Amino acid sequence: MSEVIKQNVHRILVIDDNPNIHKDFLTILTEEQDNTKLDELHAEVFGETNNKSVEKISYELDFASQGQEGYEKVKEALSQNRPYELAFVDMRMPPGWDGLKTIESIWEVDKNIQVVICTAYSDYSWGEITQRLGKSENLLILKKPFDCAEVSQLASALTEKWNLAKKASMKLEELEQLVQERAKELIEKNNQLKLEIAEREQMELKLAEMIRKVESANKELKEFASIVSHDLKAPLRGVKTLAQWIMEDCGDRLDTKATEQMNLLMNRVDRIYSLIDGVLKYSKVGQDSGEHIPLNLDTFIPEVINMVVPPEHIKVTIENQLPSIICEETHIMQVFQNLISNAIKYNDKQQGWIKISCTEEGDFWKFSVADNGPGIAEEHFERIFRMFHALKQNENIHGTGVGLTVVKKVVELYGGRIWIESEVGKGSTFFFTFPKMKSAIKNEELVTHSV
Repeated sequence: MSEVIKQNVHRILVIDDNPNIHKDFLTILTEEQDNTKLDELHAEVFGETNNKSVEKISYELDFASQGQEGYEKVKEALSQNRPYELAFVDMRMPPGWDGLKTIESIWEVDKNIQVVICTAYSDYSWGEITQRLGKSENLLILKKPFDCAEVSQLASALTEKWNLAKKASMKLEELEQLVQERAKELIEKNNQLKLEIAEREQMELKLAEMIRKVESANKELKEFASIVSHDLKAPLRGVKTLAQWIMEDCGDRLDTKATEQMNLLMNRVDRIYSLIDGVLKYSKVGQDSGEHIPLNLDTFIPEVINMVVPPEHIKVTIENQLPSIICEETHIMQVFQNLISNAIKYNDKQQGWIKISCTEEGDFWKFSVADNGPGIAEEHFERIFRMFHALKQNENIHGTGVGLTVVKKVVELYGGRIWIESEVGKGSTFFFTFPKMKSAIKNEELVTHSV
């Protein structure tokens, strides 16, 4: 037995002023349904089975005797959400609307309904019909008298066409809804992106203003440091010169204690003078606009060592081949000069040594400056890199507390870092990293080009 699927009932409206026509449509379309039932019964009685699905034809017919009456029925069906799929409309229906007027009115409220014009006369040519109704795929003409097969086929085909059009319309609405939702999401994301861009632009403006203020402050600081250095150095030179004159003119009349006090005064003046120089150097780190060039440290570091002039009892050696780096010459000079000078100044051994070496560490070179001096306790490892925090390791040697601060600032200026490893009594090793040639300097004013 075939599996019968009952479809939605097809609703058909017949508009004709002749009651016999109503009966004809009822008979024809009812027979269509009865034939379907007969086929099912035949298959059941004779045991015919198949797995194919067949569609059961079912019609619901309504009738109207005048065009205006049919028009009202169409409106009512729409209001109940039970629209007609097909309307058979007679052309002549005196004394009311004719077929064309009726179709025009129906399509004003329901443009999707399929229409078949039923006529036995040539009241209007096809050109006149299309001129009034327009060319429409929803319009056909059926000549009277009817052929039952034609009516049946028209009813079946046009109602199926209406259903397919409805499904297509629903699918289109779903797609439009999806498109609208997606468009809404994109609009929201676009608005969010615009907001983020606006915020970023605002932040960039603020950052640019902050950079401008920092540059202005740095410029003022540099000028201030130079002025202070000049204004402080001048009276210091005067004090030292006066002390020297006193020692030269009255040295033979001063007792031992007075002589010691005068020497202490001149030493303190020298310390203050060195401290001012250190502060000035620190303020200038990152402010100079010197040229950044490839620098071969294998030839440069020996020159720095000669400038420091190590004493005879301290040996300075370079343990392995040193690389070439890109930097401003005075920057790397300050780093090695301060580290070597400190190692010499505080070395307490009869035979001292300082060893300079370098290894690779990713995108950086790792330099080390080791000595066999007095060493530094671990609790002071961080403090020694702060401004004015020199350790008093020897009563006869006084540091300014600026040298290592300058070294740290230069190293960090190039994106490196500095640290110390030390053991009291056995010496210290200062490590610092420096970017290889492809790396760039962090400071906005110092740009390193790749080679």
